[in-house]
Amino acid sequence: MRGPVRNAGFLFAGEAASRVFGFLTTAVLARRLGVDGFGQIGFAAAVMAYGVVFTDLGLTTVGTRSVARDRSQAGGLVGSVVPLRLLLSLVAAAAIVLIALVLPKPAPVKWLLVLYAGAVIVQSVIFEWVFIGAEQMGFVSLSRIVTNSGYFVLVLFLVRSPGCLLLVPVAFGIATAMGALVLLVAYAPRFGPPPPRFRLTGWRELLRSAGPIGAASLLTQLHVNLGLILLGLTATFQQTGIYNSAYRLVFFLMTLDRVFYTVFFPVVSRFLKDQPTRLAELVGTAMRMILALSVPFCVGAFILARPILGLVFSTGYVGAFPVLRILVWFLPLSMFNSLAGYTLLAAGNERLFLRNTAIGVGAAVVFNLVAIPLAGSTGAALAIVAGEAGLLVLMGRSLLAMVRPKLELRTVAPLVAAAAMAVVVYLLRGMNVFGCVGFGALTYSVFLLLLRGVTADDIGLARNG
Repeated sequence: MRGPVRNAGFLFAGEAASRVFGFLTTAVLARRLGVDGFGQIGFAAAVMAYGVVFTDLGLTTVGTRSVARDRSQAGGLVGSVVPLRLLLSLVAAAAIVLIALVLPKPAPVKWLLVLYAGAVIVQSVIFEWVFIGAEQMGFVSLSRIVTNSGYFVLVLFLVRSPGCLLLVPVAFGIATAMGALVLLVAYAPRFGPPPPRFRLTGWRELLRSAGPIGAASLLTQLHVNLGLILLGLTATFQQTGIYNSAYRLVFFLMTLDRVFYTVFFPVVSRFLKDQPTRLAELVGTAMRMILALSVPFCVGAFILARPILGLVFSTGYVGAFPVLRILVWFLPLSMFNSLAGYTLLAAGNERLFLRNTAIGVGAAVVFNLVAIPLAGSTGAALAIVAGEAGLLVLMGRSLLAMVRPKLELRTVAPLVAAAAMAVVVYLLRGMNVFGCVGFGALTYSVFLLLLRGVTADDIGLARNG
């Protein structure tokens, strides 16, 4: 079985490469579509995201957990999960089209929603969850690279001006299909040919098992995208575009969270099964890793928010710097929530996970409804961060009731290293952004190593898991 460290390396390399392409695509779209067009794309993509989560309904998480425990189940699960997700995607796409018909928005926005509805269907046939459960992350990485690089190339050549707005979801749908094809080709030699017929008998049991996870996923998506949705509905698309620029930068940094939970979930599932007495050690190590990975990005983005926005998106988006300074703190909060939430799921505590999510998202919805009318895009940023912090309080309390993480004094090392980095970056903030980032990264790395923030023993725990 491939070790978690090797899987993390594969996944991080692939995810980083794919996110770089996604980052470049975002920059191209922001410059070529303008603030209004970029706001329209952000709004329509946020609506699509709800459809994608409805298509999943926790099925892929249950599938990942089952394959991680017994890989021989892969074929039967694919025969049940894929057709069920396809059916759910048709329902979700129809709902999005209906929303487009009744929504009092300009015709281009309506057509964007219709085209993104088609992309929901395409995403329902992606086999990623099988390879994640089997811990074969190389294929997951390859699929994501193909998808994001294909999307970048298509956008680069097709989307030349605001008049090409409707080609954006077309390019996205084609690129997603390319990534899905990569996984389909890789599936058969490793797990046998895909089942030749739909297996309907296990749908009820699958939905019952995945129900709490699916409901929690829908609520989480509501929380994450509610700011974009409410700004698109109640504010101008220019305000939506300003928020979307900062949101996309943070989304790029969320590569760290995605890699973390994708690798951590099958690992913690195996620890609970085979080495439950070492769970506290695993969770403590994961907490140190989260601090070491996320805090320097937050500090750097907070200090350099204005020049980063100007460099990536153009000077028209510089006004988003207060939003970015707030929104970047969503990263560590989300990673800690992933740690707590996926540990609960690995232990089979789906209903507790759902309860925590429902309460946290309910509070976040209230925050958004109050903050957005008062402060627009800045209010949306405050609401999403406050909501994630509230959710972490609930998830953290549940995690501590299950396990007491093994922590050491060196857990604070990333914070001390980040403080040293902050001093250097602040003093050099007037120089070139790349130079400033380079000196800051060097300072952080040196202090982290000297303070033993991450050691070979930490890596060894994951490798031997």
